[in-house]
Amino acid sequence: MANEKPAAAPAAAPAAAPEPAAKGKKAGMKMAIAALSVLVLEAATVGITVKLASGPRAVIAEEVKPAPKAAVEKDAEVKLLDAKLPNSQNAKTVLYDLQVVVKVSEKNKTKVTELFTERDAEIKDHIRTIVASSDPQSLAEPGLETLRRQISFQVEQDIGKDLIKEVLIPRCTPFMF
Repeated sequence: MANEKPAAAPAAAPAAAPEPAAKGKKAGMKMAIAALSVLVLEAATVGITVKLASGPRAVIAEEVKPAPKAAVEKDAEVKLLDAKLPNSQNAKTVLYDLQVVVKVSEKNKTKVTELFTERDAEIKDHIRTIVASSDPQSLAEPGLETLRRQISFQVEQDIGKDLIKEVLIPRCTPFMF
């Protein structure tokens, strides 16, 4: 029996030797898979970077066709009033040398001129009333916005809407008495 036990011991020793070799193969395999996956990720990153940094894509341009030329609408100026009008709002009479011109489209120029000649006295009276009743501060505005707006409204009431584009006041000079 004593002989049998030592014989069994050497048999167990060779069985333990293959175990470290199997662990080494599994660790080596895991390392190879990890290294391979890192290389694949690096290659994908480099490929995407090169693709994105390669510059803009080529574009095929279409020939731009010029837009059809629309009829250019010209404006015309029609003189409405050139007069000296009084204003006595501050207990002092001030005489304003006033010139009023309206801007209309070229196609409406004859119509507006005819309407002005038909209602000449009425339009001049309304403008005189506007100047006479205006506050001296509104007549002293740099752009005469209040006076322009009032005259524009009154002229539209007298001859109709959508005929006048703008009221111009090239001269509005006060003279004190």
